[in-house]
Amino acid sequence: YVFLLWSTGLRKTPKISLESIKLLAPSGILLAGTHVGGVISFGLGAISFTHVLKATEPVWSALISALFFRDFLPLPVYASLVPIIAGVSLASLKELTFSWMSFIAGTGSAVTSAAKAILSKKVLDGKSLGENLTPANMFAVLSILGFCAILPVSLALEGPAKASAAWSAALAAGYTTPYLLKLLACSGFLYYIYNEVAFLALAEVAPVTHAVTNTVKRVVIILASILVFKTTITPLGAAGSAITVAGALLYALAKNKYK
Repeated sequence: YVFLLWSTGLRKTPKISLESIKLLAPSGILLAGTHVGGVISFGLGAISFTHVLKATEPVWSALISALFFRDFLPLPVYASLVPIIAGVSLASLKELTFSWMSFIAGTGSAVTSAAKAILSKKVLDGKSLGENLTPANMFAVLSILGFCAILPVSLALEGPAKASAAWSAALAAGYTTPYLLKLLACSGFLYYIYNEVAFLALAEVAPVTHAVTNTVKRVVIILASILVFKTTITPLGAAGSAITVAGALLYALAKNKYK
């Protein structure tokens, strides 16, 4: 997608040095970890539960900042983390499709996302990294770096033999090759666009606006998973999800007020 835009001139091609690539590489790896963890969690559990886990990002952000950078937040901001932790505990307690692998992958996605945000702020802010590095191009560069980092790992864990076996199993289940290719292309393109738009929004809107819209996004996704994909959720699980999402919003608002 981005190579098409760059080659046709629809989007200016970024120009970055080897030193800039070295600076961006850790952020690219963490971005890949965020996406890989999220996709694994989606595959092993309910979509709604994964988004509840991803809403714990503020907890990990506060923890990483305090432990590694000695960057402490005001007490009211820490207090806003309590609903997030309580909500996830409730949602996990009565999650009908709970699996530890889904929980670990979803939590890992939140941790790497928090680490990437902190690293970008501490290491990259204010530095000239190259030309034409718009938010969209920055996301593209980080995605390419992340892909290069996880490709060897993917080949080692799921080599051609496993990929071929999975493809054969899908064909045996009644899917056709054109249909599978269409699904892969559509899901990959939509997932990339979804994340690119989120990256653009973060750069263009005020923190409070982004916090509110991000909260609305999670609510819509959780509701869609229940209504469209018929995900079953218990009353306690619904309450935990609501508390977690509300806590994430409170954290963003509190952090903006006391920054």
